[in-house]
Amino acid sequence: MSLSDVRHQDAALRRIQQALSRDRVPHAYLFHGPEGVGKERVARGLAQLLLCSNPTERELGIDEAGVVGLKRVREGCGRCEDCRLVAAQTHPDFHVIYRQLHRDHPEADVRKRKGLEIGVDVLRHFVIDKVGLTPLRGRAKLFVIRAADDMTVQAQNALLKTLEEPPGSTFIILLVSAVDRLLPTTLSRCQLVRFDGLPEGFVREKLGEFRPALSRERIEWCARCGEGSLGRTLEYADDELFELHQRLAESLTRLGDGHSDSLVKAWTDEASALGERYRKRDPDITDSEATRRGLATVFQLAAGWYADVLRNYADTAQFIGAETVATAINRLAEAQRQLDLNANTQLIVETLVGDLAGSTAV
Repeated sequence: MSLSDVRHQDAALRRIQQALSRDRVPHAYLFHGPEGVGKERVARGLAQLLLCSNPTERELGIDEAGVVGLKRVREGCGRCEDCRLVAAQTHPDFHVIYRQLHRDHPEADVRKRKGLEIGVDVLRHFVIDKVGLTPLRGRAKLFVIRAADDMTVQAQNALLKTLEEPPGSTFIILLVSAVDRLLPTTLSRCQLVRFDGLPEGFVREKLGEFRPALSRERIEWCARCGEGSLGRTLEYADDELFELHQRLAESLTRLGDGHSDSLVKAWTDEASALGERYRKRDPDITDSEATRRGLATVFQLAAGWYADVLRNYADTAQFIGAETVATAINRLAEAQRQLDLNANTQLIVETLVGDLAGSTAV
């Protein structure tokens, strides 16, 4: 994984390459932006370069140089043993930290916990205690903290001194999608690099490449709803959300025909089925949390249907009434807020469907 392999993150790559050209790479980076847009790919490319035993410089063409702002860029050679170890994710000086690492903690009571956050025990054992050790292969140590916005307040506070004064051969990269979940003291000790959403055409192309069995209609829908995140788009395809969207659209158009009771059951069943998928993907979440996430997806898709009514189906929007559609979208957003507050899920669905049935009959 070379830095040059990353597409459509020119501003982020420019900042990193400019730091490399001045030999002033900060010891604490914070890569922030939507999930699934290349943050970890860039982190791995930078790790390969910093650990490479024979790094190279590549001269850029005129067009590429204009984008990067440099005539030459640095990259790992991709051939030495260090590069091969990074690519195989077995380099002893390259560490990826994530919340499920609690399962590998030496203390049994930590292993028994649910890994819903990156706790202080994980940070101390897998990062803080290892920072001061000499690199095993002699060049540097890289720590990439995946979804660093999942760190608890205690974990962030424990990491502050390490972020502020790491050994000269240590580099830490935080990967974040929600900057507002980090403490100001954490942010102030890192150099922030923003990552943008990917172009929809690129996401569409990659989805077709990675999931060639998908129909064109499904690819188009998933790429549009993925909002510039290739990772999210792939999840939409794998979770068959296009098919769910179609079922929701059909049920919403029949709300005024007295189908509200059946819709409550249908939405609850859909949320449970999605929850099972989410639990397989993330065994640490509880059954109730998985169902809440499933309901959140159902609400999101329903709100998307109403938005499509306004955007693409002017005749239908006129028949329903634009104000009524806007009210429905706001009501779905309120239901989502109630989910976030851990209100009773069955009551949320029943009340929501009743409100929608009373105001959006077509």
